[in-house]
Amino acid sequence: MSPSFLREPLLHFLLLGGVLFGLECWLTPTAAPTQNIVLEPETLNELAGNFTQARGRSPTQEELSELAVRWVTDEVLVREARELKLAQGDDVIRNRLASQMRAVVQHQSPLGEPSRDELERFFQAHHNAYDTPAHYDLEQRFVAGGLSEAKELAALWREKIAPAQWPQATTSLRHRPQSNLVAIYGELASAALLREPYNWQAVATQRGAQVARVTRVYPAQSAEFEAVRPRVARDWRLAEQQRRIAAEVARMAQGYQITVPPELPQTVADAIAHAVKSEDAR
Repeated sequence: MSPSFLREPLLHFLLLGGVLFGLECWLTPTAAPTQNIVLEPETLNELAGNFTQARGRSPTQEELSELAVRWVTDEVLVREARELKLAQGDDVIRNRLASQMRAVVQHQSPLGEPSRDELERFFQAHHNAYDTPAHYDLEQRFVAGGLSEAKELAALWREKIAPAQWPQATTSLRHRPQSNLVAIYGELASAALLREPYNWQAVATQRGAQVARVTRVYPAQSAEFEAVRPRVARDWRLAEQQRRIAAEVARMAQGYQITVPPELPQTVADAIAHAVKSEDAR
């Protein structure tokens, strides 16, 4: 004989209700709740601080936006990696999880060999990256007496000293692009040196006053496709891999509610919104 409580109608009703409820849950899967990703101001400040410590300067607005996009991208990849159990049983730091997930995405979408037309289109779109910019040889000498003495010396060397009598103890700089001149002398002084090549000028730098002059100008040269084709192919592969990963991250990001607090710069919010927008919506 079975126990009497098993014959109670109320128990039968409860058991049947539980079975039916379980069947309904199993046959009708519920949508996964949207997960929230919030880029807090403190996080952005930390990213900017790390950049400043590594580079010795604060990030520009564009660089700050890139840091924010990278953080959101990594956060999406980290959460997707955890869903795939990539970190199960392993105390893996955030960057490694994101790297693992990038490798998964890259493996799922392997690159074939680009056609010549693809490479030529890429070359034309990024032509400036392969051109050889104008560059310069320079001569310089530090002046202990400051900028006023440097001006006097520059005037003396310009007007009264023949080429064969130019002073010794100057330092030569070879094959320097304009960006390097700006880094050494600053925007204004480098522009003045380029406006008047071959003439001594007084310049103030972070290391002190100098007299300097451009001694040779190498004109810019436009790149030919065949000469740089191996570089173009390498750069195309890298850019295509990044594009595919970005597209997949944007697809993944549709499952998250990504929040940028209003106190953060609008450029950061715009960059993140663009990064997580699917390619179909662009």
